[in-house]
Amino acid sequence: MKYTFNANPRVNKTLSMVVETISSMADEQLKHIQQLTKIGQSLSSETDLSKIFDMILDEGVAFTKADGATIYRVNEDATALEFEIVYNGTMKMRQGGSHGAVNWKPVPLYDEKGNPELSYIVTAVYHKKQGLCFDDVYQTKDYDISGTINFDKNSNYRCEAMLTIPLKDHEDTVLGVIQFINPLTPEGEVNVFSDEHRAMLSSLASQAAIALSNRKLIESLENLLMEFMRSIAGAIERKSKYSSNHITRVALLTDMIAEKINETEEGHYSDVHFSENELKEISMSGWMHDVGKIITPEFVMDKSTKLERIMDGVHLVQERIAHIKTLLRYLKLSLSEQDYQDFVKEHINKDAADAVAYLDEASHFVQGLNIGGEFVPDETLAKMQILAEIDFEYEGHRYQVLDDLDKKNLSIRRGTLNTDELKVMRDHVSITWEMLSELSFPKKYKNVAFYAASHHEALNGSGYPRGLSDGQLPLPSRIIAIADIFEALTSADRPYKTPKTLSESLKIIAIMVKQGHLDPDLVDFFLDSGLYLEFAKQHMSKDQIDDVDISLYKSQKKID
Repeated sequence: MKYTFNANPRVNKTLSMVVETISSMADEQLKHIQQLTKIGQSLSSETDLSKIFDMILDEGVAFTKADGATIYRVNEDATALEFEIVYNGTMKMRQGGSHGAVNWKPVPLYDEKGNPELSYIVTAVYHKKQGLCFDDVYQTKDYDISGTINFDKNSNYRCEAMLTIPLKDHEDTVLGVIQFINPLTPEGEVNVFSDEHRAMLSSLASQAAIALSNRKLIESLENLLMEFMRSIAGAIERKSKYSSNHITRVALLTDMIAEKINETEEGHYSDVHFSENELKEISMSGWMHDVGKIITPEFVMDKSTKLERIMDGVHLVQERIAHIKTLLRYLKLSLSEQDYQDFVKEHINKDAADAVAYLDEASHFVQGLNIGGEFVPDETLAKMQILAEIDFEYEGHRYQVLDDLDKKNLSIRRGTLNTDELKVMRDHVSITWEMLSELSFPKKYKNVAFYAASHHEALNGSGYPRGLSDGQLPLPSRIIAIADIFEALTSADRPYKTPKTLSESLKIIAIMVKQGHLDPDLVDFFLDSGLYLEFAKQHMSKDQIDDVDISLYKSQKKID
């Protein structure tokens, strides 16, 4: 652009050059201000720390024309400085940030005796919390720069000017160090860092410290949240006198399935990729899937037999049978044979050849029926009803084998819980939803409540608590459902059942697929990936792990 300031061409040319120079400098300063503003905005919106570091380094290099730069971050236990980004323009080198990891050894902050390491520039800056600037770092006598010299020698490079600044948070804690080397003139010659450079880079260092501090705070809060969830899960597990680790194992298996899906590059889930946040969300859901059991009564959670009350009710049944047997022995001695047989047919069993032997067999039968199983057939319940009919009075005393509560409990077809107790147990899922849905999870973990509370839903809509069906159940919910069922089947510390073998467990899983409860593609993946065996080797006893032909349990097979 040409300007007219004076009629004299020479004066006008000189003034025009001055204005153009000032305008160019103003434009450049404006760009730096805009970049600083952009970095500031990113601190509140950008969650990827690597991208923020990239922006800070790029702006520092652009402003100072530095030929090289390094950003260090203090490691977790504050014992070393780890390389976050390494850049050198002349060597065309850039590592770290969004350009992959820097595989350089961390710089120790303390010597072998545990004393602060002050002999190196970056470690001195860390410990003293003050920046250092050198016009020619080779001239320093106060610090060991042998590493820099060796690097220069091996790389055919020459480090001269160096500016190193600590990244301090609002509590004056050093979170890292940022270092720039060799600012260049427009002609490509090495310059020195000016006061303006120092001020600008100090501002960038402050922004980098804010980014680190924010990230560290977020990570700390997320770690606290996860630790809190695991603590709650542990408290629920300790409610049981059987010290079941069900929640822990389900959470671990949930993580294993989700991570294996992420790794697969072929098959049904080749296009599925959970982000880091989604994996955390699924993991949290696995840990919280049974949080509602925190209010489930212990007598329901720990009911190991059908007749269990304060004590196992089977002992009361055996005591009643013993009283009846004592009465029969007395009657056999005091009554005629015919009167005794008539009494037995009327009050015990009309087909019993030996009433005492019949009652002994009845005692063993009740003991067996008292144990929870997968299914009780009709003929077994009918036999129990016949025993329940033994209920009579003799000389003012009542004799019976089973009371009403015994009959209700022994009628349980699966497990050890009757209908009322089963409702109490199933309520834990609704309570899980109520508890978790009231919490203000971060937006990226907004689905924790839904995933955790839907692990008892079924694809065919027959599950609980809401009867959701196929289209309403996302993949994470299906993963937790399979993890929950497989762990429950294979667990050896459930009080109400004997542990199943691996093949028995997979057969039941396959039947549930056939009935429309579980996702066939996910179960096939669970089998094909070998996760079922990997989990079994970690958490099942050796005598439970039998030979398995997974082709028998794949979704295309019909399991009878």
